[in-house]
Amino acid sequence: GGIYVKAGQHLAAQPIAPKPFQIVLRALMDDAARRPFEEDRKTFAEETGLEIEEAFAEFDETPVASASLAQVYRAKTFGGEDVAVKIQQRPVARFLESDLFTIEGYYSLMEWLVPSLRFGWLAKETRRHMGEEMDFTREAANALKASKMLADEFDESELKIPRVHRHLSGKRVLTMEFVPGVRIDDVEALKGKGIDLADVAARIQKIFAQMTFVHGFVHADPHPGNILITDKGGIVLLDHGVYRTLDDDLRKKWANVWLSIIRSDDNALREATGSLGIDPDMSQFFKLILAVVPTRVVEEPLAGSIKRNDDSSSDSFTVAEKRSVMKQIMGVKLEDQTKLFETLPRDLLLVLKANNLLRYVNEQLGSPVNRYKIIWKSASEGLAK
Repeated sequence: GGIYVKAGQHLAAQPIAPKPFQIVLRALMDDAARRPFEEDRKTFAEETGLEIEEAFAEFDETPVASASLAQVYRAKTFGGEDVAVKIQQRPVARFLESDLFTIEGYYSLMEWLVPSLRFGWLAKETRRHMGEEMDFTREAANALKASKMLADEFDESELKIPRVHRHLSGKRVLTMEFVPGVRIDDVEALKGKGIDLADVAARIQKIFAQMTFVHGFVHADPHPGNILITDKGGIVLLDHGVYRTLDDDLRKKWANVWLSIIRSDDNALREATGSLGIDPDMSQFFKLILAVVPTRVVEEPLAGSIKRNDDSSSDSFTVAEKRSVMKQIMGVKLEDQTKLFETLPRDLLLVLKANNLLRYVNEQLGSPVNRYKIIWKSASEGLAK
């Protein structure tokens, strides 16, 4: 449970992870082990001061989803509205500190065994975002802010962020409107509904590119369990517990990094990398980590596909290409890799994770869109503003 489920979610989305790992661990995104309903009933009463029967006309005691921190139930209000009720699992809070202590101890042991392999930066970021994610009032505020922020760019038929019922919510309970949909990586179900996969893939990439480069307020956990597709092809974005804010200066630097990668301008990339406080000599390794693409794509300027208006993507990996990427990564000294992540601005760590998850989403949909074209447009728009 808790942190360990999150670790499994992260591994499932790694482009170089073996396929069996990805297939088995993807269940952790919304179908992890269930907890007894009576535990959640008690939590709901503690947070809202109401019994389940006092708050809802109907309540299905079987969770529709269960992931790292919470279980989600379907219910109906006395006003007749279908709602989703997200309730934090009681053991998560009880064991969080010991889980963090265990993981930090594990990192310390690894560092003792291999001094150049330091994970202090990861331990601090894990402690930070787990603390944020445990507070559902923060999630409610983030959802409202994101909804208002994107309202002028995407109408509700294109993007839906469920509305929160604050009077039935608290620090460990979140009640929001229920929006039916299927996971974005359930390709067979999407095809059965006649959904245009390329349109969905392009729109989800654009949503996050605009968040990152234009608005600087970024949803940090876009794994497939948090992205649903409605019968009419609308995107439903869930789980707003952790966001990262990029100020104007950091957004400018981040946009320049991506534009220099897409232009295959190594001199500009060295300068942009240096502006982030990273050793410019690590710019090519940083490029590999950011783009997470096989050698064939790194060697061919990404700008070429944009100029040709090529919508093909580089997000699908053969086994040989996975090995090639891994070989390139392992060719860089561990000390240099560690220094890169230690010096990277903290708020970019989860933005990197989000970028990797979006690459995974595109791959699961069959890589129908060129993500770099979308990033190019949003990064250029962000710089212009």
